[in-house]
Amino acid sequence: MKWITHQAAAVASALALHLPPAGVAAACAGAVLPDMLDQRLAGLAPTPRGRQKIFNRIHRGATHWFGWWLALFLAALALPLPPQERAALTGLGFGGLSHVILDMLTPHGVPWQPFSRKGRFSLRLCATGSVGEYCLLAAIALAVWFFMGHDLLQLAHKLGRGRFF
Repeated sequence: MKWITHQAAAVASALALHLPPAGVAAACAGAVLPDMLDQRLAGLAPTPRGRQKIFNRIHRGATHWFGWWLALFLAALALPLPPQERAALTGLGFGGLSHVILDMLTPHGVPWQPFSRKGRFSLRLCATGSVGEYCLLAAIALAVWFFMGHDLLQLAHKLGRGRFF
């Protein structure tokens, strides 16, 4: 999936779960964090060609294992944290989970185990950048507007008047 799809799905889901603003922002960041981690790891190679080779080898590997993101999400719920930190950590874990779930829809899928390239899970519903992905993105946007349009307009109104908190 492309980053816009990951971020739209995470933000829409975070809003639907009524996460506070810190949680929604963290979900948006967490939605692209697995790919960003892969890019950073690949960036350790000394040449651009080497970086691409490493990225191709590690992408959708350990960073795309659902266990890390589920553990982060559950830790955020279980740890005695102040409300803003809890919201941010919950959103980050939730965003990572949503990323992995969306990547399960693609033919390449995600790993069953964190450090293994064998045993991947894929529903093969749409390829990255395909018409199917853009239809999914449109469905997410329509669902958000249908179920939450009124709430989003109220939020925009509050933000415009500087009365968010």
